Amino acid sequence: MTGRGDGRLIRPSPNAIVTIGLTLNVSPPTLSLTSPSPFYITVTARILDTPHPSQPITLQTHPNPLERDCLFNRSFNNIVCTSDPDKHIELWPLGWPQYHWDPEDLRSAWEYMTIPARDQGSEVTVKHEVPRQKVEAAGVKTGERYKVSLTDKCLGARWWAFAGEGELERVRLRAWRAPEEEEAEAEEERGLERDDPELYEEMMRERREKYADGPLSMGEEPDMLAMVVEVGEAEFEVV
Repeated sequence: MTGRGDGRLIRPSPNAIVTIGLTLNVSPPTLSLTSPSPFYITVTARILDTPHPSQPITLQTHPNPLERDCLFNRSFNNIVCTSDPDKHIELWPLGWPQYHWDPEDLRSAWEYMTIPARDQGSEVTVKHEVPRQKVEAAGVKTGERYKVSLTDKCLGARWWAFAGEGELERVRLRAWRAPEEEEAEAEEERGLERDDPELYEEMMRERREKYADGPLSMGEEPDMLAMVVEVGEAEFEVV
């Protein structure tokens, strides 16, 4: 299966060099209708395979199951009642918002997360609060059991690097481009510099004013990181 037309937002390579394992759970283990305490879906991530086991990995979390406070980015199925499959707590978005971002400065639009190096044996967990209004709208009742599950739509990252947060703190993050795309752009700029030096200098000045002259990183090829589901379902009871 190629993934064409299946609605996947991210399609990692089958030959990805890095794999991130995901484990789904809920916290607390039951959903109370009377307690004011939040109910969370949790996703825990750890590095399973990497050519650099002593290095952490920092990745863009939009759109994947690690995106903070975002149950509605198509990473999660609706929460289905196991005794009545027609009944569910709705998470699946009815539409899809339009996003605009600057490919030369990804950090201005998206959040990033660092997963500890595999050699550390550590993991990172993200908590997604299930909105009470969604629970109430579903008419959830005491004694019912529900199942939450991950989709296969967002199992990857659109930007990632072998680096920790500290290493990238003052680095401008730029969208990855294939070497041939980089060379084509450089050739175009060399042509502009040769044919219209004034316009070229103006373009360079505007670029420096907008982005400054600090370091930048395009990270690694996005397709080369894949997320694999170690535990993709969790059940809970309503109390």
